[in-house]
Amino acid sequence: MLTGFLQIVLYLLINNCYISEVLLLKVGIVGIGITSFGVHKEPFYNIAYEAAKKALEDAEMERHEIDNVVLGGYDVAVGRTISNMYTAPAAGGYLKDEIRVSDDAAYALALAYMRIKSGIFDVAMVLGYGHCSETPMELVELLSLDPFFHRDLGISYQMSYAMQSYAYRMRYGIDDETAAEVVVRARKRASKYEYAHVREEVTADEVLSSEMAIFPLRKLELPPWSDGCVALILAEETIAKRISSEPVWVEGLGWHTENYYLGSRDLAELFSTKKAAEKAYKMAGCDAKDVEAAEVMDLTPYHHLMALEALGFAASGRGKEVVESGFPVNSSGGALCTNAHGTTGLFLTASLALQIRDGRDRGIASAVSGYAAQNSIVTILGV
Repeated sequence: MLTGFLQIVLYLLINNCYISEVLLLKVGIVGIGITSFGVHKEPFYNIAYEAAKKALEDAEMERHEIDNVVLGGYDVAVGRTISNMYTAPAAGGYLKDEIRVSDDAAYALALAYMRIKSGIFDVAMVLGYGHCSETPMELVELLSLDPFFHRDLGISYQMSYAMQSYAYRMRYGIDDETAAEVVVRARKRASKYEYAHVREEVTADEVLSSEMAIFPLRKLELPPWSDGCVALILAEETIAKRISSEPVWVEGLGWHTENYYLGSRDLAELFSTKKAAEKAYKMAGCDAKDVEAAEVMDLTPYHHLMALEALGFAASGRGKEVVESGFPVNSSGGALCTNAHGTTGLFLTASLALQIRDGRDRGIASAVSGYAAQNSIVTILGV
């Protein structure tokens, strides 16, 4: 009896030590695969295969070296129920542990990170897929609204963005010219980014003279519906260092969900992003002044400013000053130029990871989902 008790104690001691060691190990990005974004006639699972293949080639790895696959994306966006049945094999998930997040794939990265930190897995393929250029998004989006209070109103995602934009604009006196300048800068950066969807530069006059879409948003102030996929390979520290001489480390993660009911929220602030950023900064042991670059999910030019404020780069209503300062925000062109519903957040995170590889010490990426940015996730990457 005593011997059995000692065995249990010894087992717990050994495993507690192991768990402690695992928790201390970092998790790094060792492979990045991004497809071109635009309007694709290819099935979404073929594009997913292309992204996964690129990530494996980038990491100089083979499929058998991946021990789990974490997917992110929406059935409604690709027009398939249980869409991971198609993307899991394309991502190399055959005979492997596979799990999916039915949200933006930025959340899939967070789940993969936690699975690795648990010590159960060592290397994860994270894949985000979005294929919505030919999907009637304004119709299928209504399925996510509750059937009693909101669905009959016929509010699309873009209408909820417009409501937020109007609330922010009126509270802080943001003018049309400021919003137009955000679009101009986004297009200029996207023109130099090979993966971006909309890469044609525009002038402020062109933005301001474009037709009104949903007040106060003009046509050129709304993002495109894009097709494309992103794949990242994550690995625990010891393996990451064997695979890559310079892994991009996941330093901080934070997410937050606001109240579902639109009428109970302050739409002029990105509260979910602010709370998510606080958690991510705490985990990373830094704050906004320690960050050298940002990729924010700017579903409108007003959300660009709101995100910068929520991330701590400026006080409320002062995001314009960050834009004018030349701080490197959305070198990818952001969501205003590439918006594959389901993987936009991971696209921004992957774009940030490329910048870290290129010499930035630390960067931050933010993504939102849900009506009027109900949910938000923030990721901090560093060297």
